[in-house]
Amino acid sequence: METKNYKLQIPNHEFQVKSYWLDQIADFDKEVDFPIAIICPGGGFTFHSQREEEPVALRFNSFGMHAVVLEYQLIGNDPVYPTALQELAKTIDWVTNQPASRHIDKKKTILVGFSAGGHVVASYNGVASDTALRQKYQLDQYHGQHAAVILGYPVIDMTIPGSFPNDNKALHQISEDQTLWKAQDLLNQNSKPAFVWQTQTDELVKVVNTIKYVDRMNELNIPVEYHLFGSGIHGLVFGTYVTEKPGKRKYLNSWTSKWIELALNWLQMMKLLD
Repeated sequence: METKNYKLQIPNHEFQVKSYWLDQIADFDKEVDFPIAIICPGGGFTFHSQREEEPVALRFNSFGMHAVVLEYQLIGNDPVYPTALQELAKTIDWVTNQPASRHIDKKKTILVGFSAGGHVVASYNGVASDTALRQKYQLDQYHGQHAAVILGYPVIDMTIPGSFPNDNKALHQISEDQTLWKAQDLLNQNSKPAFVWQTQTDELVKVVNTIKYVDRMNELNIPVEYHLFGSGIHGLVFGTYVTEKPGKRKYLNSWTSKWIELALNWLQMMKLLD
């Protein structure tokens, strides 16, 4: 496996992606093109959680997938949006333009988002599949498209009282554009299938977030698989020792750790993974 950091550019802005490229296996009788996961970690739009970066990338590698982590725009002098959407579009474009020698199955690009990164992915799943919105947010200059999304305890609707961000100042720091406050309202007939999971006891992002997204996908008759686990805090990632914060056993949850195997099964069912 080759790991490498790259600097990518959109107009007047530079950002970083981290790649985890699989090698060809010598004892295969032919070369193989691998699907790819583009991962957007959480962090409340104030940092990128490393617990949702390399551990997740390596797990997708173990499924026979390349992986790329996107260090998208955070709260700062400029709003998160629409820059974060443009960064994701550019990352897909960059993957699409990788040489054949990289052995990427570019028709099987899966977007993976956790928490705040889940909002980036969930929003992109609507914006990128709407011609007018692609033009409005300047995504139409980028090529390539995703095939599906995987969302872990995602922020969906940023206007829900008592749920993230639950702060009007932070909301406007994330986006001044109210169109982007509710990812469920961006979905359309051309949006891609989704695998979604959350815990009922999530103290930061209320369960109604995922319910609204899944309900809207059902209304549009888009394939979706949804798992609501009965217990667990926000930010579990795998719920195992790999992603446990040191000494904080509340980050261990053997039941929710099964989501990754369920996602693997779903990808196979959707014919996005052999």
